[in-house]
Amino acid sequence: MTQSYECLFARVTNHHDLYKTTPLKPFSQQTLDFIDALSTSLMRSIDARKHPELMALAFWMRKANLVRLEKNYLQEIGDRLLVPRGTVFHIAPSNVDTIFIYSWFLALLSGNRNIVRLSSKHTEQSEILINAVINLLNNSDYNDIATRNLLIRYPSNNDITADLSSACDVRVIWGGNNTVKQIRAIPIPPTSIDISFANKYSLAIINAKQWLLETDQHRTSEIQEFWNDAYWFDQMGCSSPRLILWVGEKEHVENASKDFWERLDILLTKKETRFSDADYVNKLMAVDSLAINNKIQITTGTSNNLVRVWLETPALHINDHCGAGLFFESRLSTLQELRTLLSRTVQTVCYSGFTKNEIREFILEIPLAGIDRIVPFGQALNFDTIWDGFDLKRVFMREITLS
Repeated sequence: MTQSYECLFARVTNHHDLYKTTPLKPFSQQTLDFIDALSTSLMRSIDARKHPELMALAFWMRKANLVRLEKNYLQEIGDRLLVPRGTVFHIAPSNVDTIFIYSWFLALLSGNRNIVRLSSKHTEQSEILINAVINLLNNSDYNDIATRNLLIRYPSNNDITADLSSACDVRVIWGGNNTVKQIRAIPIPPTSIDISFANKYSLAIINAKQWLLETDQHRTSEIQEFWNDAYWFDQMGCSSPRLILWVGEKEHVENASKDFWERLDILLTKKETRFSDADYVNKLMAVDSLAINNKIQITTGTSNNLVRVWLETPALHINDHCGAGLFFESRLSTLQELRTLLSRTVQTVCYSGFTKNEIREFILEIPLAGIDRIVPFGQALNFDTIWDGFDLKRVFMREITLS
């Protein structure tokens, strides 16, 4: 079919030329240099420093972390033979528009060629990131990277997607359930694999009694970490906590909850947190709609940046959430009650007031129906090589057995 997508840099202008190149070796020096150079570029950018998620990305891409990733990779494989799968087709999401680069760079570190379909939604963060990438790809020092990676944009078009999918070895789909279903209906070669990151829901658990026992300084620090988890990406990241579950006796929960939200309200004012007008309208409609059919209690902060919906009966309410500082809240008598809420739609649980050993024992006691990650406050949005249960260091590679 006729190519009808926009190519964002000139070194490779279509996927047919991309297929003519051979994959690189895993953790090639030029790949490491390219990613480290992008990290340095973002760290030095005045515009990038305005966006915490870009600084987190730049920190993840720094040379020390790349060395750690390579060391872990070499330790894991030993003398086994792992090679790149070939060509990876990444379909980036629109709600968290910079997360695509993590899967892209892990596929790149694995040696693969890459086609990255960027979201047509333009944000300041994504444009800063993409411009920094393009500037490096146009640098002759990174010719091997530029000729093996294609960054494109095109409106929703199944024919174009089918053409790009027809020769990929791995297809990575970021998006909601409908997007995943639509893309999965488009065939890939029988020897290829799909990796889908569909709708997921994340929550926080807080030990109410322990919260009240903590020092003022510790609670202030935890509130800052929670703000990082919840308010980056306007609370629309799949790992952004939306349901807050207080664990403990009713009196402890009431006192701890009051203290927690008052501290967050003060921090929101200090940070001058602001969402779009459309976000505020969507949040009002979501809460009003929920109130029609459910017994709930609604509490707002001093501004519309914090709205709490107390649920007498804990529930996920996945389809009722619109982000923008909307939190469902409820109480569990014990941590064991969490099990009844779990499903494969639960991705991240961030916690405060529990020890790592307590969490580990909870996991090992009975197999969990859901949850991909359990992390302390402040780490919900930290990307790792294992995401949604996929070890991305491995899925982008195949193993050859030698007898």
